Amino acid sequence: MNGTLVDENLGLFVAVARQLSFVETAKRLGMSTSTVSRRIALLEEALGTRLLQRTSRRVGLTLEGARLLERAGPLWDQLGAVLDQSVDREEEPAGRLRVTAPVTSGGQRIAPLLFSFAARHPRVAVELTLTNAVVDLVEEGFDLAFRVGPIRDAELVARRLWSIESVFAASPRFVQDTLKGQTQLTREALAKVPAVMAMPRGVWRLRRRDGAVEEVRPMEVRVAVNDTQVAVAAALAGLGVVSAARELVAAHGKKLVPLTVKGRTPEPRELFAVYPSRRQLSTRARRVLDWVMEHGAPEPARRA
Repeated sequence: MNGTLVDENLGLFVAVARQLSFVETAKRLGMSTSTVSRRIALLEEALGTRLLQRTSRRVGLTLEGARLLERAGPLWDQLGAVLDQSVDREEEPAGRLRVTAPVTSGGQRIAPLLFSFAARHPRVAVELTLTNAVVDLVEEGFDLAFRVGPIRDAELVARRLWSIESVFAASPRFVQDTLKGQTQLTREALAKVPAVMAMPRGVWRLRRRDGAVEEVRPMEVRVAVNDTQVAVAAALAGLGVVSAARELVAAHGKKLVPLTVKGRTPEPRELFAVYPSRRQLSTRARRVLDWVMEHGAPEPARRA
């Protein structure tokens, strides 16, 4: 058996086995699909067994392939971690960085951080996709994602970045006409006022002083939309009470009046950076993640 050949192609097998796609593996590694297929075939020939079942529609693991992935995958990840620690961390990052983030927090906070990182590293090209949809990072070829928690996908590594504080708000006219000038509401009153909801949650989550969390489902939803900035625009138009990030509300100055709920505050949301595995995080993605964690926390989070 040619040991060198096995060593060269084992990592490639692990990548294909985890993604179950020659095309996506080739795309991520900057190789042609035919090269990936040929090198896997050489590995199978060297080992004397078929590792992957290929059809026109899908790629699957054979029993031998599954056993090899189970044993070799963790070892390959450990090797990658050792090599990463051995690389000069001051090496200039380069290449295309594909990132996905939520529309509002991504546009307001993540995008400026990515741009400042790219300005310091001219060999890095940033491709940012703002979407509230939960995309498959491996299938779509993203290096890194920023998501609002909780993160329930056990296949992802999640690193908490900071909390996003929210506040209730409404237009001055709405406060005067509908709330009769009241800026502090009870939980019961909050449930009855016309609401502007950022979907898909459909409920407001409130944290009591004892730390317990309770949900309030508005009885009258005037507007429901899947973008917080559009929801704020509806509140500016006087259509109801909205819950949005404190900094987003503050940006509109006196055009929005902050509201409080007696004995309760809107539950903060946690923002995470997520990626498929330690091995798949590129040098440029790792460096930009360090940059975001160092420079991106809002002031309240830094003081906490």
